[in-house]
Amino acid sequence: EIEYPHIQRRHVMEPAEIAMKVVDVKTVSNVNVGYIVGVGDQVPPAIEQLGAKLTYIDQDELAWGDLSKHDVIVTGVRAYERRPDLRAYNRRLLDYVERGGTVIVQYNKMEFNREEYGPYSAKVSGNRVSDENVPVKVLAPNDPVFNFPNKIGPNAWTGWVQERGLYFLGDKDPKYIDLVSMVDSFKDNPGVKLGSMVEAKYGKGKWIYLGLGLWRQLPAGTDGAYRLLANLIALPKAPAPPAPARKTNGE
Repeated sequence: EIEYPHIQRRHVMEPAEIAMKVVDVKTVSNVNVGYIVGVGDQVPPAIEQLGAKLTYIDQDELAWGDLSKHDVIVTGVRAYERRPDLRAYNRRLLDYVERGGTVIVQYNKMEFNREEYGPYSAKVSGNRVSDENVPVKVLAPNDPVFNFPNKIGPNAWTGWVQERGLYFLGDKDPKYIDLVSMVDSFKDNPGVKLGSMVEAKYGKGKWIYLGLGLWRQLPAGTDGAYRLLANLIALPKAPAPPAPARKTNGE
């Protein structure tokens, strides 16, 4: 329906169409994901498509509910901007991580810098990588996020749309570990870009910041984004990486 004060109302009739795509992705069963909705968020349907049980976390649950029932808690795009309850009760998320939970924080803008919302000091920056085709260097190849249940190889980074990501973490405590790095192809955005996918161990759990634009890739049906998301929500059930082999005398 098209209607403005200066013209007559018009109805445009179009055929009902839907795009379907089959994505080759391995999943883990019995994963419970708690989701704190952000802005224009289309990530929850992708989580459900991966077979996970999705529950939306409202203000009351965030304030006093039992968060331990969730294997993973995901905050939506720019949730710290739009959710005053998330800002108010963020300590509860950190307590959840400390007891063994996994929190995945999708990108936020500068409002994230008003308080210390991560487990350690960290600031969101304006860093981004606009070329969606630039190579992605994996800095922690043995991390479960790149190995379970899907092996994340070079093909996982092909077919992305619009950009790699934006609002990466900038200055941060050394306890945060960068998992990938990239170099944009544009001359006005030089240098190695870190902070797009960052992991911190806190107590018995993990806190992850995700500046990579999965929120844009998933509605577009990007295969590698689905595999990476499947691995992220499966982190609590991933086997521990093998310990480095000890060297003996003479080796």
